[in-house]
Amino acid sequence: MKKIIVSIVMFVFVEVAFAQKTDVECMLDRFLSYVKIGSQSVDTSENIFFLTEGQRQMANLIYNEIKTIKGVEVKMSPDYYVYAKVPSNMKKQVPSVAFMAHLDNTPEAPGPNTGRQVYPQVQHNYDGGDIVLNNNIVLSPNSPQGAHLKDLIGRTIVTSDGTTLLGADCKAGCAILVTLIEKMAADEKFKHGDVYFFFTQNEDVGKVAMRIDLNYMDKVPEILIDVDGNDYGEFSVANFTAENRAYLFKGNQAHSSNGKVLGYADARTAMAYFIAQLPLEVHPSNSEKMQGYVHCFDITEMDNMQDWEIQFRLRYFDKADSVTYSGYMNEAMRKTREAFPKVEIEMTKCFIQYDNVANSMYSGLPDIIMAAAKKSGIPLKPTHLRAGTTCALMVAKGLPGGPCIYGGQQAVHSVREWSCMEELVELTGLCRNIVEEVCKLSK
Repeated sequence: MKKIIVSIVMFVFVEVAFAQKTDVECMLDRFLSYVKIGSQSVDTSENIFFLTEGQRQMANLIYNEIKTIKGVEVKMSPDYYVYAKVPSNMKKQVPSVAFMAHLDNTPEAPGPNTGRQVYPQVQHNYDGGDIVLNNNIVLSPNSPQGAHLKDLIGRTIVTSDGTTLLGADCKAGCAILVTLIEKMAADEKFKHGDVYFFFTQNEDVGKVAMRIDLNYMDKVPEILIDVDGNDYGEFSVANFTAENRAYLFKGNQAHSSNGKVLGYADARTAMAYFIAQLPLEVHPSNSEKMQGYVHCFDITEMDNMQDWEIQFRLRYFDKADSVTYSGYMNEAMRKTREAFPKVEIEMTKCFIQYDNVANSMYSGLPDIIMAAAKKSGIPLKPTHLRAGTTCALMVAKGLPGGPCIYGGQQAVHSVREWSCMEELVELTGLCRNIVEEVCKLSK
């Protein structure tokens, strides 16, 4: 009888102890379980979508976690994208929201796929000093990578041991979103519209949009938010539109000494002439802030030793610049054809790699995010990125443009990568507050 009583008491004690875990402790447990899985993606050729075993493990872990949460719909695609939905519990029709994070880590720093294991190190009650990762690597609050540590004294900091990346990009975002799903499902009093979650693959090798499948959603969400930023206090509201072009210059191998008689088509010189016709003011060396540019970034001699191909990046925030830049390219082609009539010139590629999210973002979304951030006590200001984002890539797949908000990851793509667990908890609250602010709207 005594043994039974002792067993019951011990069971109750364990249950109470578990129930009393703080949000930070729960977040730490979840985050550590994620980063211990090595899920680096591999940069392969343009048309190959490759997955590592670690990427599959991450997808299965998150899928199985979400599957146990009552009232949540979850599916996993053959490409190991995880799609979840917390259905609306409101009679009122409000815009639907989707949050996004990626399951893979960058191959640009040492990690498990390079034969090493991730060993996360936890700094409880951080004292504000240098964090020694190993004998050779120090994370200092006086360095660019650790500057934000000055704001986090007394908090819980997680790093790697300095031999690998940590994987906070974007497992911090994954931990935030799975925790949000849990909290939304557990709180029957919290009213919300349809909220979707996408856990994607191969973001860090630029192929995240390649296998996103809208058939796994019952509708296209009106608002899309990427939880993958690494700039504390900022979120993106606009980015470059990325247009890529290629031009082929066809020549011949006539001897230059008798070039005129033989009809010498000097493709190499014609190519150089073409580039020289573009105004210097739109070269990237003269571009800043909201200015775009036109850049010849690759020159290739073709296998026949007589033709040349050049590739250009056109980058712009304003759609009007696209028209202007196209005019420059067309005029350069006209002048080059006139100067080198024997050289054939054709544009072989012209496509939008990713688009400015501002062109299709839900109206008023930046104000919604700032209102939610104010309620959370997190300073956030909108920024314009001279780069692309995951949301920008998704636009081409039929999703709306959306911002990238801070995801609690610092010093990304390096062995000094780190995260603060209290921030991940706060960011979970921020995402919840965004959903709450959206509920004030009507469709």
